[in-house]
Amino acid sequence: MRFNSKVFWRVIGIFTLLDLALLLAGCSTAWTTEATNIIQLLIPAVQAALAILAAFGVGIPTTVMTAVNSWAQQAEQALLQVKGLIEQYNTAEASAQPGILNEIQTVLGVVSSNLATILPTLHVTDPATEAKIAAVFQAVAGEIAALLALVPALQGKVTSHDELKQLMAAVKSPKEFKSEFNAAAGQFGKQYEI
Repeated sequence: MRFNSKVFWRVIGIFTLLDLALLLAGCSTAWTTEATNIIQLLIPAVQAALAILAAFGVGIPTTVMTAVNSWAQQAEQALLQVKGLIEQYNTAEASAQPGILNEIQTVLGVVSSNLATILPTLHVTDPATEAKIAAVFQAVAGEIAALLALVPALQGKVTSHDELKQLMAAVKSPKEFKSEFNAAAGQFGKQYEI
């Protein structure tokens, strides 16, 4: 029997596509559990970040605090909405899932965008305290950004296996997120940890 390189490369290509399909199928169920668990931690993290800012944000104008309070309320509602959308995604038919992912991406994008506009306005009189407060907010912002970046991969827009692994690795496990957040928030006291 002669070696046919065309057949060989076709078979390799088919196995590569099957591996990618299995990876994406496995990720689609695993990511929903992880994302739901992260969302359940992000809500108290937002509340703790707001409490830290209120308690230690000396020198922040009332207009900025009002904007942060508004963002926190919107973020909590949006995160609850995302949690519901993830639950819908789990039970939705395959044809409806891309639309649900678009909704998740939109909601997380708004939360992330609004936070990005607020963070530069936080100017605390003590630079050391300002850095600690920024670290708390950055822990929240980083996890929201990681979840947001994962959506295109779930939509099948990311075809590189390495890029997909990198996006999945950027989303912390609930335990990792909690540890990172608590390391930042715990500097202000145990009561601010989640």
